[in-house]
Amino acid sequence: MKALFEARLEDLGPSDLVKVECGCGHSDLLTGQMLATAGMKPYERVLDLQRRLRCRECDVRGRELVSVRWGE
Repeated sequence: MKALFEARLEDLGPSDLVKVECGCGHSDLLTGQMLATAGMKPYERVLDLQRRLRCRECDVRGRELVSVRWGE
């Protein structure tokens, strides 16, 4: 388990989840595999997702808060 500021997508295991919460109240749990199929590179930092993701509900980019739920 790494600190959030240094965690990269390649550090995510099969049981780890990335929690994305928007300011409008919408939230999603994403796996590393889901992010890889969406075009994210393995060397990208998890915190860099905040600028790249767009909310499905309010369609605004950059309002998301990103955290990681580390599995066992």
